[in-house]
Amino acid sequence: MKNYILLFALSCLISCKQSEKIISENEILWDTYGVPHIYATSDNDLYYMSAWGQMKNHGNLILKLYGEARGTSAELWGEGFEINKTLHHLGLYEQLQPAYDDLAPKYQEMLQSFVAGINAYAEKNSNELDENYKKVLPITANDVIAHSFRVVNYEFLIRGTYLTNQKKEGGSNSWALSGSKTATGNAMLVANPHLPWSDLFLWHEQQFITDEYNMYGATLIGHPSITLGFNDNVSWTHTVNTIDNTDLFEMKKQGDTYLLDDKYIPFEEQNYIIKELQEDGTIKINEFTRKHTKHGIVIKETENTALAIRFARMNDLTPLIEQYDLMSKAKNIDDMKNALALRQMPFLNTVYADKDGNIMHHFGGLVPEKNGDWDKWQGIVSGDSSADIWTEYYESDELPTVVNPPSGWLQNANDPPYVNTIPTVLDPNDFESHIAPNNMRFRPQRAARLMHEEDSISFNRLVELKHDNKAELALRLHDDLLALKNQTSDSLVLAAIDVMTRWDGSFDANSLGAMFFMTFTNTWASEKQTSPFQLNSLLKDSWQHNDPINTPDGFVNNDEVINIIKKSAENHLAKYPKLEIPYGDYYKLKMGDLEYPATGGPQHLGVFRIVSAKPNEEGKFIGYFGDTFVLVLEMGAEINAKGLLTYGNSSNPDNKHFGDQLEMFSKNKLRNIWFKRIDQESNLELRENKNDM
Repeated sequence: MKNYILLFALSCLISCKQSEKIISENEILWDTYGVPHIYATSDNDLYYMSAWGQMKNHGNLILKLYGEARGTSAELWGEGFEINKTLHHLGLYEQLQPAYDDLAPKYQEMLQSFVAGINAYAEKNSNELDENYKKVLPITANDVIAHSFRVVNYEFLIRGTYLTNQKKEGGSNSWALSGSKTATGNAMLVANPHLPWSDLFLWHEQQFITDEYNMYGATLIGHPSITLGFNDNVSWTHTVNTIDNTDLFEMKKQGDTYLLDDKYIPFEEQNYIIKELQEDGTIKINEFTRKHTKHGIVIKETENTALAIRFARMNDLTPLIEQYDLMSKAKNIDDMKNALALRQMPFLNTVYADKDGNIMHHFGGLVPEKNGDWDKWQGIVSGDSSADIWTEYYESDELPTVVNPPSGWLQNANDPPYVNTIPTVLDPNDFESHIAPNNMRFRPQRAARLMHEEDSISFNRLVELKHDNKAELALRLHDDLLALKNQTSDSLVLAAIDVMTRWDGSFDANSLGAMFFMTFTNTWASEKQTSPFQLNSLLKDSWQHNDPINTPDGFVNNDEVINIIKKSAENHLAKYPKLEIPYGDYYKLKMGDLEYPATGGPQHLGVFRIVSAKPNEEGKFIGYFGDTFVLVLEMGAEINAKGLLTYGNSSNPDNKHFGDQLEMFSKNKLRNIWFKRIDQESNLELRENKNDM
């Protein structure tokens, strides 16, 4: 009996020690999917090992990206001239050292530890790395800050406006469910970002464990912090929001001056050079001049006009490390709100769930206070008046936010914030219209419908819903297409209508109607000379805020649609053997020698599970964009989590984890997330100690 009591006490002691997460050793436990579970005795050790882990899985790509962000890749290995020039032109490099200097000492140390881990890995594993990319070594903290600006500020916010004068749209899905919506009474979250499956948009999956916190999630490669995921108490994901903090101003110009407030004033000018390696080994010096106005940086000039770009954080670049450190260590919703209030991340929605049962959708980032409505700011704005040069931003608590709605659920799929649940909670009239528009495309409608029509959702059911791949537009038009059968006797048109109405709207590998429906919608958009993303504008009944998931609907002109269906069928049969063909025979997932049939479809048709594809020389379509890092979470006493990283946790074709999850993605499967050490030890591939790094 005494022995039993002693064993019981010892067991309790060990259990208590485990629950307190007392970390005595700096080590990485690598699981069988190549995920590093990093145990650290300090934040500095943690960030050192995090960098080591990223380099192990993505070494060449990370060094390439840092060289591009530093603005020297064209000089060092003859590639990336345009991005080097762009970052110089946007005035990035004058801001790097001040941005670093403004960080609190603890965050400077964390950044320095991160770059030390990168450089240590490169030194000890030099034989793995491309000789060209090693020329960028050693990496500095400023390189990490520059890379963050390039990805977050330029690629997501500035690039579309800078290159094409058009706002860029992003992708992602999210759901948060409170206990009133779930079968167990626990809050649940779905994280589902959509990005390209290559280059700087790749996610790296990892876990941070210290005595202070235990955070599982992912970060875009080359960034030091986990940017979405969960800890013991809270979980969150991000979606790209309909923020407008990048604008173009056109000024009248005379010689070296421009007009502002009825006066011509001189441009400010700075010179910069880009060095470029030539094929013969010589270095070419390219000289450029950057011009500034009060509005921003001049990106285009004619004899009589100048076009300037203005963007958030244009003159006060701020690293993201503090905000994400606080988010990762958050214990409750108040901690999360305090972290979001820093607004170091200049855009993004945050969708949140916690163990206390709270859920939240927050429209975040740096939202400028502007003169005028949304429409005024979607094109090029006159630069005549300084009154339109915005300088202030809304505080975090002034932006659209919903916490614990009566419906028990929240969603965002890159739509404006005003229909994030049904019945709606936010009134668009309570906010200035330049904060966000009020509309809802077919993908967020699908996201909202799936939640609205379900009750008492179990964890397994939530996993099933996450893999829904039916096209909302196809389901919306089903009755309208059936009605057309009474208005035509054309056998080809009737056969085409049968294909679309027999089909259940899904984009599974074996779906027989998906390919023709895409032909029909593409032909329809082409005939109407509009983008496939504007198909909603071709319907008779426009979208209504008070009926958000049933509008728009109906054909404007049935005869016209019948003619388009006929032309679509003719176009389709010119390429394919028949109208009904299996989707997965033509749409593929491919990485290296791996190839699988695709599931998922284009977002403009209202498909929740996105796969975008490009044609290859064989007439097939190869997926390149869509679901990336996926998490489905139940925030109970024990966290239940499943996930997937579509392309695997390594970009190195020689690494066994390059593409090792692609088959699961093809089959609509998720894997278990190994959050606990006991599960990591049971699925251990490699153990590394920091002393050996």
